[in-house]
Amino acid sequence: MKDSRDAVQLVVSAPSEHVVTLTYRAQCRTTLGALTQLIASARKTLVLAAPFLQAEQGLARGPMSEAVQAALRRGVEVQVLSTGKGLEAIDYRSLSEAAGHLTLLRPRPNLENERALGAHAKLCAADWETAYIGSANFTGPGLSYQVEIGVLVSGPVVRQLQAFWTYCLEEELFVKTSG
Repeated sequence: MKDSRDAVQLVVSAPSEHVVTLTYRAQCRTTLGALTQLIASARKTLVLAAPFLQAEQGLARGPMSEAVQAALRRGVEVQVLSTGKGLEAIDYRSLSEAAGHLTLLRPRPNLENERALGAHAKLCAADWETAYIGSANFTGPGLSYQVEIGVLVSGPVVRQLQAFWTYCLEEELFVKTSG
């Protein structure tokens, strides 16, 4: 993100035949690139949330997975929120072998009823300084094939996002699960 303390930057996903022209015309970045860079920038904490995760994609394999593993090796505390089915797509063993601390979370309604999402938020926050908020799930289609839109933000809105996240943890709207 630019050096501005209060910045908003558009990020998009699109089918491969459109992504270069679209990002050029809109003067924006790709979702996968922005998320990977955001994960790589985390020094202390990293929060990732998406109701749908996919085996062999997103957090399970590829640049985002490699960036999360590197963050864990740097000692970053990583929290991942998804449904039970989404969390099953993550290679927990390889992620947990890294030096950092990995916490898996599920929305309470999803614990009580597997068909209930309980949370539909898609976000990634690094050190509560910069965050992605958008429509893309951390899946192959969400990151590379479908038309998705989001924003990278910094400044006061990220502190609001942190307050939201903290409340959800304190009130157990998001519940820790074992890996």
